[in-house]
Amino acid sequence: METSDVYAALMERLKYSNSKHLRGILQKLVTPVEGQLLLELPAEPAVLAQKSGLDEQTVQTKLQELVEKGLIIKSSKGLRFVRDVTQLHDANLSSSDKWVDSELLDMWKEFYEGEWFDTMKTIPTDAYVQYVRVVPAWKAVERSPSISLQELRFEENLKELVKSAEVIAVVPCTCRRSMRRCKAVVENCVQFNRGAEYAIGRGAGRRVSAEEAMSIFGQAEEAGLVHTWPFAVAGSPRLNEVCNCCIDCCAIFDAGFKFGTIGRILEKSHLRAEVDQDSCTGCQDCVERCFFNAIEMKKYPSAKKLKASVDREKCFGCGVCVLACAPDAITMKLVK
Repeated sequence: METSDVYAALMERLKYSNSKHLRGILQKLVTPVEGQLLLELPAEPAVLAQKSGLDEQTVQTKLQELVEKGLIIKSSKGLRFVRDVTQLHDANLSSSDKWVDSELLDMWKEFYEGEWFDTMKTIPTDAYVQYVRVVPAWKAVERSPSISLQELRFEENLKELVKSAEVIAVVPCTCRRSMRRCKAVVENCVQFNRGAEYAIGRGAGRRVSAEEAMSIFGQAEEAGLVHTWPFAVAGSPRLNEVCNCCIDCCAIFDAGFKFGTIGRILEKSHLRAEVDQDSCTGCQDCVERCFFNAIEMKKYPSAKKLKASVDREKCFGCGVCVLACAPDAITMKLVK
């Protein structure tokens, strides 16, 4: 196969043909020979060696490098090329510094801003991420005395999610790493079980304990980041990852708010913020913290100052406003 055809075939596999930016990324990541190996997967190294004309040891070395770069993942049928652009983006940009330089970061940023962003006007339909749910801030849950942990859904109990994981790793936030629009910590995307094993195995992730994972989440909550759980199947119980998203770099929030599709992309938690008007001092810190414009200041007859008020229809139940409230006037309430 000619060189140009290799990259065209790879883009076709990624369901993103005729992209100048993506072609450039692929050309930086793989040689034509390596690209041909990707197209032949899944296959045994011996078979790949025979087809490529390389010796088997060279093939195995190249496959390992491609795993470390995030172009190959493990499946029940063996090693295979990533499924789509989203999976390539997340796997590649969570790779170790050895494989990610400033030029590559710029190329991913240019691809997102120049092409990929516009395709997010519709709900994600790729195989890697189709659904994203909000996971409430654990510190907000702890500061909400009306919430019974027995009533809290498992997928919204961050502490139980962490405790249930067999393996945990932390990797760089792929959006923040390339976009560089904010000052939030980059290494704070927490992966679990199969996702963690994949990250650790290819040198991309750092193994952490349950206690360290909760510390990472706590720091993210204090910084005003929102926990999100991306997954591919509706109602999926498989826990592979919980992200700590900012409003500036995260593609979900960036595109969701600009195109007005956030309610179709992001699933609300079963919690909502509630303000105790007597305790509210009118500082407006919660207004600044809320991603969803769900809090506004209102005039109440019994108060001289404006008080915070939560629009339950707009609230996604992330809980970051609770941590911004110095007088503890905001708590979370369970809703059906």
